[in-house]
Amino acid sequence: MAAHPALRLAPIDRDNWRAAVAVEVAADQVRLVAGHQPVALVILAKAYLGSGGLDWEPLAITVAEPVGGPVVGVVALAHGPGHTELLHLAIDRSRQGQGLGSAAVGLLVAHVAATRPGSRQVRLTVHPDNERAQRLYAGAGFAPTGQVRDGEPVWYLDLGRE
Repeated sequence: MAAHPALRLAPIDRDNWRAAVAVEVAADQVRLVAGHQPVALVILAKAYLGSGGLDWEPLAITVAEPVGGPVVGVVALAHGPGHTELLHLAIDRSRQGQGLGSAAVGLLVAHVAATRPGSRQVRLTVHPDNERAQRLYAGAGFAPTGQVRDGEPVWYLDLGRE
């Protein structure tokens, strides 16, 4: 795996939404990530609607240096009582295979730990056919709960809080 640049998270806002919308996954990944492209529009629509009664945080994943570096991915965090959901993680197809997904997951977990003291777990679902994502999440310490939501196994990472 090639070395990857350091990453930063930025809210998707009026300054970067066009760059976030330009993030696209490969055609065979669309059904595994969000069901539609651009993934950022799926995230923004769900955030606007407050899908699932959660507090949504749409984020762009950017290269850290220089500040304001290119958007290389998008993701949503959706906060609920005692947990945060990691949803629709998408690394642009031109940047895949560079370790950015692993770096982004680590950064997202650290972000939740630092900004959401009430979150005891980070949860996600992963499509049963998405073996690449399963390896990514397992490598980051996530484990299956045994539950299934909308046909996808639910995974979790305990943040070690009571």
